[in-house]
Amino acid sequence: MKKILPFIILALVAIPAGLWVAQTVFSPAPAQAKTLDFSLPDMQGKMHNLSGWRNKVVVLNFWATWCPPCREEIPEFIKLQNTYGSAGVQVIGVALDNLEDVKEFYKTEGMNYPVLIGEQNAFNIMADFGETTGSLPYTVVLNTDGKIVAHKLGALDLPRMEALIKPHLGNLQAGAVSRP
Repeated sequence: MKKILPFIILALVAIPAGLWVAQTVFSPAPAQAKTLDFSLPDMQGKMHNLSGWRNKVVVLNFWATWCPPCREEIPEFIKLQNTYGSAGVQVIGVALDNLEDVKEFYKTEGMNYPVLIGEQNAFNIMADFGETTGSLPYTVVLNTDGKIVAHKLGALDLPRMEALIKPHLGNLQAGAVSRP
C-alpha cells in the first residue's frame, strides 16, 4: 500500500490540473463587451482593418515562419479556407515575422488567404486578443459581429478548426460548403 500511495496522490493532483489546462487551452473565450479592431499592412503594404471582414466568421491566426507548429498547421488553414470560404469564413494570418520571409513562405506553401505583416506590433495585438505569453501559434475565432467566440493556443488540425467555426455558421446553407 505504501508503494501505491504516491501514485494515488499524484493522480489526485494531476487530474484537476489536467482539467484546468484543458479548460484554459480549449475553451471558448469569454464574450467581450466590445469588438477589437486593428490595422496592419498586407504583403504589398496595403493597410487592412480587421473590421473590414465584419459579417464573416473570421479565423485569426497569429503565426511565424520560424515556428514549426505554425508551419505544420498552415495547410489545414488552406483547406479550411477552401472548404468554408464560400460559406462566409475568412481565414486571416497575422505574421509575427519579417516581410521577405513571409512572402517566400506564402508563395512556397500556396497560401490562399490574406496575411498581414505584424512583426513586433503583432505581439501587442495578440495580447489584446487574449494571448499574453507571446506563444505561437495562437488562433482566435470571431463571429460575424466581430466578437471573440473561441481561441486556441497551439497547432490546430482541420477537425478542431471545424469544431470552432461550425457553431457560428448558423445561416450556412447546406450546399454552401464544398469539400476539397
